[in-house]
Amino acid sequence: MKAARGEYNFVCMPDRINKKPLPEVIISDMRKEIRRGNNTPFSSALRAEISECLTGGNQAIIFLNRRGYSQTVICQECGYVAKCDACDVSLTYHMDANVLKCHYCNAAYRMPDACPECGSRYIRYGGTGTERVVKELSELFPEARILRMDNDTTRNKEGHFKILKEFSSEKADILVGTQMIAKGHDFPSVTLVGILDADMSLYFSDYRSRERTFQLLTQVSGRSGRADKPGKVVLQTFNPDNPVLQYAVRYDYNGFIREEAKLRKATGFPPFADIVRVMVVSEDDAKALDALRIIYSSLSGIKQKYAENFIFFNKMKSPIKRMQNKFRYQVLMRVKEGSGNVKDLIYDEVTALSLKDVSVYVEENPNNLT
Repeated sequence: MKAARGEYNFVCMPDRINKKPLPEVIISDMRKEIRRGNNTPFSSALRAEISECLTGGNQAIIFLNRRGYSQTVICQECGYVAKCDACDVSLTYHMDANVLKCHYCNAAYRMPDACPECGSRYIRYGGTGTERVVKELSELFPEARILRMDNDTTRNKEGHFKILKEFSSEKADILVGTQMIAKGHDFPSVTLVGILDADMSLYFSDYRSRERTFQLLTQVSGRSGRADKPGKVVLQTFNPDNPVLQYAVRYDYNGFIREEAKLRKATGFPPFADIVRVMVVSEDDAKALDALRIIYSSLSGIKQKYAENFIFFNKMKSPIKRMQNKFRYQVLMRVKEGSGNVKDLIYDEVTALSLKDVSVYVEENPNNLT
């Protein structure tokens, strides 16, 4: 929007540097796949395209922005979900090490043989991660050489470099990975990109979720067909009519920006307003809650005096209330453009408070609202 207002120079790059066409995008409606009895992570269209790609001696990239084997472990008898002891999040199953891991504090837990709540042995895996994708691809295409690139496979020194070097040397046919494979890579033999759960990031509790989804989809799509051979993209989704996906399929950056700007302006989100968040964190839940009440009461005076500058003002739990054994609350505000003096007052008010055993800090337009 700053470019639209003339504050920045707007540089448009409608073509690839080598003038090659952008890849064709095929949308696979996963609702239809399930109705046909296909419960694998791969649509019939993607399986066919992978087969054609490998037969032609080309390479494929499969993108899923979720690592591990399974997103959740659920008891089919009582509904128990394995959760982290230190964070209010479910644990992810990693088959390689046969452990449950928390992706927020990195704690690891033994995979139970039976449900800790009811003793049932009927435990189900919910959701799919990159580890499971590699396993199922290996079963579908046993001759294919497959690499996986995510936080688990790149922990060692030069882990990124070794995987990318092996793939670029065409010592592997398929690269499966998270967002670290989505941008900046130029593999001439890649003629296919498969995007699994393309709409997953649309439903994060963050006003930037639509923007980030559009960026990620267009970036990973651009890995296909970068040399002489034309490329294809198979985009799998349960919501094929979503406007964000439709803009991404057409590579319509300008159309998306116009639509998103209208929505942000109507709802009072950046860049047409500023989000100010005061985070309250403590190992003691009661102390954190008491501090939240004090801060909210203190800031309410500013809200009353400058009411016309506020779009939203409220106190609440953080979306993830407990992380690394610390309880988290927040005062969330949205203030209108040009309210710099009000933001200064908020910072001054919070800085002046002295609260024991509680950490308090102010964020402006945070990158992540969880």
